Amino acid sequence: MVVAGLAIMSACSKLDAPYLDLTDSKEGAQVSIARAAGNTLQLTVFPYADEARTLKFGASFGALGLPAQSIPVKFAIDSRALDSLNNIRTTQGLMPYVLFPEDSYTLSSTEAIIPAGQVSSDLVTVSYYSKKFDPLTDYLLPISIVKAGDYKLATNKTIFIVASKLTEKMISKTGWTAEASSEELNGEGASNGRAAQAIDGNVNTFWHSKWQNTELPFPHTLTIDMKSSVYVTRVDLAARQNASNGFRKFNIEGSDDGSSWTSLGVDLMMDPLVKSYQSYPVSPGYRRYLRLTMTTGATATTKSTNLGEISVYGY
Repeated sequence: MVVAGLAIMSACSKLDAPYLDLTDSKEGAQVSIARAAGNTLQLTVFPYADEARTLKFGASFGALGLPAQSIPVKFAIDSRALDSLNNIRTTQGLMPYVLFPEDSYTLSSTEAIIPAGQVSSDLVTVSYYSKKFDPLTDYLLPISIVKAGDYKLATNKTIFIVASKLTEKMISKTGWTAEASSEELNGEGASNGRAAQAIDGNVNTFWHSKWQNTELPFPHTLTIDMKSSVYVTRVDLAARQNASNGFRKFNIEGSDDGSSWTSLGVDLMMDPLVKSYQSYPVSPGYRRYLRLTMTTGATATTKSTNLGEISVYGY
């Protein structure tokens, strides 16, 4: 058994030897793009950051044997690859990719070397700046090998770097708290009237400003503490489901500390007769606190107000 094993190992060594020989032959030899995770790379764009994020790629040699001489490799941004992919996307009803903005990335080099006797080149670093990307746009940076000495280029000569547009999602309300300028703690029963009912995930419960004994007039405020900084793009409001005496006009503000406030929307209109969610895009940015200030009621004589639910969307 030992002799047989040695014989097999000896045979394998003889068979493998050609793959280790240095050769100048171009027959069957190709140079391709190389990256561990494949040729399509989805960038991490969000959360946005001031500092650059990086990725690396290089070139690979494939043949029966190893290159006897070093192979100089040149890379370039490939507009033809961009056009080709966009033709496919257009036929599929998708928006075309936009080439990375020039100030959104840098390349450490457009050249690399596959050393003699090796199958991989040194690496090129792509540095990209997430804040330079429009969150509503799909971007593509195609980088191709355009020349590798006198060697043939493989089909997989291009790396496709993608920065996809961001998709809004509803932010979880777990742990949130709410405060209001006033609450109706008695007149609406134990399950309604309190500020917390506006963020409990149940559109059929509601917050109501104080009306029993003394009905407080406009303006009314509702302040949400999301407990951590959230990138907010939109606020959705649902009116009280079993009444129509809410508010019609309101403002939205955002804050990082609960003290200094930034206007996110002024004189926004709410229809208390509409029972589905009504959406309000806001100036996007990181916020921990949101404050709604309701300024006018459903009618000229309305003093108190209410709200079924508030939901926040972002990235």
